[in-house]
Amino acid sequence: MKNMRKNIELKKIIDKLYKTSAEKKKDVYYAVAKELERSNKNKKPVNLSKLDKLTNVKDTSVVVIPGKVLGYGDITKKVVVYANSFSASAKEKLKEKAKTLIDFCEDKVSYKDIVIIK
Repeated sequence: MKNMRKNIELKKIIDKLYKTSAEKKKDVYYAVAKELERSNKNKKPVNLSKLDKLTNVKDTSVVVIPGKVLGYGDITKKVVVYANSFSASAKEKLKEKAKTLIDFCEDKVSYKDIVIIK
């Protein structure tokens, strides 16, 4: 029953991303929706330490992760992270910078600063 609920929630997020892509005419929402449709075994969780090491993630970047963010390590960069889910420790370390993909559809973001982590 729990997996079924998660699948329904995931389907709602994917539909919202496709709708936002059509409304705003931006391919970034479409790309994130396509990544979310992939099999879960092909999605690897992302640690905060990995985000800190990536060179294409700058201080002003908007990071989109179509998967789970784990709290291993620390992040020194001032980024906003949108993800499908966060571990408790990742949420605690990111504080108000941890946002869901639904927030990604609703917030005004700078499209040139978006980095999608697969």
